[in-house]
Amino acid sequence: MKLVLHKALLVLMIFVASCSQKEKDILEVTGSIANLDKIADQYPNAIRNGNITLFLYEVPFGGDRPPVQLDSVSVSAEKRVFTLKGPAKNVGMFNIIIDNGPMLPLVNDVTHMEVNMDFSNGQFYTVRGSEASSQLQQFIFTYDVKSALVEQTMSQLDSLKRVGTSDTLMLAATNRKNAAVAELNDYMKKVMDDVGHPVVASFVLGRSAKTLPQNDFETAMNTLTKKFPEDINLTELKKKYDAYKEQVARLNQQQSETSWIGKQAPELVLPDINGKEVALSSFKGKYVLVDFWASWCAPCRAENPNVVAAYNKFKNKNFTILGVSLDKKKENWAQAIQEDRLQWTQVSDLAFWDSKAVNTFGFTGIPYNVLIDPEGIVVGEALRGQDLENKLKEVFQ
Repeated sequence: MKLVLHKALLVLMIFVASCSQKEKDILEVTGSIANLDKIADQYPNAIRNGNITLFLYEVPFGGDRPPVQLDSVSVSAEKRVFTLKGPAKNVGMFNIIIDNGPMLPLVNDVTHMEVNMDFSNGQFYTVRGSEASSQLQQFIFTYDVKSALVEQTMSQLDSLKRVGTSDTLMLAATNRKNAAVAELNDYMKKVMDDVGHPVVASFVLGRSAKTLPQNDFETAMNTLTKKFPEDINLTELKKKYDAYKEQVARLNQQQSETSWIGKQAPELVLPDINGKEVALSSFKGKYVLVDFWASWCAPCRAENPNVVAAYNKFKNKNFTILGVSLDKKKENWAQAIQEDRLQWTQVSDLAFWDSKAVNTFGFTGIPYNVLIDPEGIVVGEALRGQDLENKLKEVFQ
């Protein structure tokens, strides 16, 4: 199995403060608060004795140290105005945090800015005087709306999977999910194309690592490091990413020696759900995806809608799937087949990790699969998500 760059690691690497060497002695934030009582609708513990407390934090460069509190102030409905001030020698990320309430990310591209809050408004704050902070605010609120749509479509897909709906509805739900992800990614790529400040660029790049395909992410990162060559954070990020990618490449090279690609697929004979023996060689003459999974494997169950979509799209093109389960209990296996609408042949010796399939193909984790051509040669391996559809498009061109 090929190792890939772990998106969670990328988020940890990227979601840090961007810092440049432009001298800024202080940051002063003044502002006002309207409709203070409305904050209790979402944050019931934010108001104490008629007041809310605001904190100003600096987010240290590198992400290896916790935020540093610079100032605090208590604001009442009668007072309505506030001032927060602290040292800010370098341009970077700062946060205003409402105690037991929301956080307002800022960029100190100026020494003074005005932040006005109105809790009767969905976008509950505006920034004046700081172009970078305004750009960051607009991105955050738009991103939240689009990412919420992604989460909603994923939840709907999961619900349909659990109730065992029709393939047509499952395919439609999968397409809606994919469209929502594509819309979110397109938005982030546009923001990164237009961004005018490296701190905002770093922030958006960090969010993009969660959903952006690896090639698109690398293109965006390379473009931004060229656009802001003096920015330390983006430069260091690229160095860390390139070093990690090189390490992954070395591990992949080592694993390629045990890869099945280009080799004759071994024989595998296991019983189906009714106890009838099924041989992998019986599928010779077709492209067959041997899909290793289990009902207890959450990543496998999450991947199954993509496998179903691929099956429905290519099943009339000399393509089929052989599901190989590492289940222990037949009833759990059968229930998962029904819930996930897996309409192809399924086999299992119900031996968990002692399965003959594990010894035959030598994999160490699931989901895992191999794509075998009509002559019995493995032409693909560890194909998940969009990679599976892309590979099938390639072989059927």
